[in-house]
Amino acid sequence: MEQARVTKHHCYRCRPHEEVQGAFPGTGEGPELESIATTFAEGGDEVFFTSGYSAREIAQKRAHDSGSVVFVNNVSRNIKRRELSVPVGYAVAHTPVYTLLPADEHHGTVYRAYWPPL
Repeated sequence: MEQARVTKHHCYRCRPHEEVQGAFPGTGEGPELESIATTFAEGGDEVFFTSGYSAREIAQKRAHDSGSVVFVNNVSRNIKRRELSVPVGYAVAHTPVYTLLPADEHHGTVYRAYWPPL
């Protein structure tokens, strides 16, 4: 008798990304999913990313100075700035930050995986 493997949905918060209409992997167009190029603030504002040593302190100072919120990257270690090999740890923005991820066993289409606030 074989046991069926049960996997648990682990997203902090997620939802389908309706705006995607064939402009991602498989079509040869658009940026790579699960990357810094597909990480956005929900309100369209600019996102400040920080990583490495003292990243949390830098993000908290930036958020304090700009009246923004710090969000923690618990989505993917593949989200990296071009000039660094270290994954982005924090993002600072006025509205929630999310990364576009490809469909998987829990999500039928490309979806938004939101970063939790600090």
